[in-house]
Amino acid sequence: MSAELITRGTGVAPKRSVTGLIILLTAICVADGFDLTVFAAALPVLLKTQKWGITAVSAGNVASIQMVGLLVGALVSGYLGDRFGRRNTAIGNLVVFSVFTGLVAVAPNLAVVAALRFLGGLGLGGIIPVLIALVAEYSPADRRYLNNTIMLAGTGVGAFLAPLSGALLLSHADIRWLFAEGGFVALLVLVPLAVLFLPESAHFLRARGRTDDADRLADRYGLTGTPDEESHPHEAKVRIRSLFTGPLLLRTLAILIAEFFVFGIALGFLTTWLPQYLVLGGFQISSALVFSTVTGIAMVVGGVLGGMLQDRLGAKPVVIGYSLLGSVGLLVLGFALQAPAVIYVVVFVLGFANMLYLIHGLVANSYPAEARSTMLGLAFGVGRVGAIVATLAGGWLVAAHLEPRWNFWAWIVPMLVPALALAFVRVDRTVAARSAESARAEVQTQS
Repeated sequence: MSAELITRGTGVAPKRSVTGLIILLTAICVADGFDLTVFAAALPVLLKTQKWGITAVSAGNVASIQMVGLLVGALVSGYLGDRFGRRNTAIGNLVVFSVFTGLVAVAPNLAVVAALRFLGGLGLGGIIPVLIALVAEYSPADRRYLNNTIMLAGTGVGAFLAPLSGALLLSHADIRWLFAEGGFVALLVLVPLAVLFLPESAHFLRARGRTDDADRLADRYGLTGTPDEESHPHEAKVRIRSLFTGPLLLRTLAILIAEFFVFGIALGFLTTWLPQYLVLGGFQISSALVFSTVTGIAMVVGGVLGGMLQDRLGAKPVVIGYSLLGSVGLLVLGFALQAPAVIYVVVFVLGFANMLYLIHGLVANSYPAEARSTMLGLAFGVGRVGAIVATLAGGWLVAAHLEPRWNFWAWIVPMLVPALALAFVRVDRTVAARSAESARAEVQTQS
């Protein structure tokens, strides 16, 4: 069969801006980040007022059940996106996490809360892999990584808004209605916008034989493609085992190892245990919380700048560079615990060097379109396991009563693993670079 462009450039100006699509996807990520952290934001008040008879132990159980939902959602949703369409899967996940988060506000007891957080976790864990796949397809070749990190930064914004909204709500309403705000605002605002404006994957449509629909989307968004991205109807059914055969085997293994440790560092170390390690190092709790804010800001700044660098230098070199930078930061942090001014700088560097936003763009642009959502879902699932393991390991370090600096130095090797896993495997710019080259060649031919 002769190769044809999966999405084509017609020379006609795009009728719809990709920027508008990125704004919509970023807004969905804000809702995802809000609903993901809303339970943690409400927890101090829930424990103080003993809503639903909640205790510290039962709260931990609810959080663990939600984590299981996130894991299952990530593993299943990527596969569904490649089988049934990314638009449908994204909207379905958005509806699921919005509805089940909102219903927590009227839950009669803690058992129902736990069930709702698990069901909501299915949507929360499943939507991001599908959105990343859409960004990879609809972004211009020279902005795929930047657009990806801008979108993912929305989850960080949502995570900041949840406790802020809780503080504002507490003075005049029951804290449980924080869940209603997180759920039903997204349901009433973002779901209709997604139904109206979220496009289906052009690759998916062509794989289903809907060539005219795919061409219309290509014209609307000014898409271009390359023969190696072509999908045919018989390729529409993606099997996970195909990711572990032939030339994809080493790539998949390297990426999954990297994802395991990237998630672990970001969620287990930076988000969960870094404040406590600083307290053990002699800082006040209030100072440790300030450091958490610094880390969060640095993660957004480092992610967006890293996306820009990935578009110019390639995805793999930037991830490796961030891995090495973070390792140096951990080493310095262990020596600088008695120098508060230095600590602020080093903590910012650690947040900046967070690889979580960068690794997902690498995955999305390293696999053919027909397998992209499946691989992203698998990567997120493995990453969630890494976060669970790292969170447990962080607690073991505290229980071991080590000298404070070793609480940081113990994470140096995990920080280096992504660089080591990716160093000798070809994973970056395998799709984006060829798309850019094809577009340039087409322009030269027409001129």
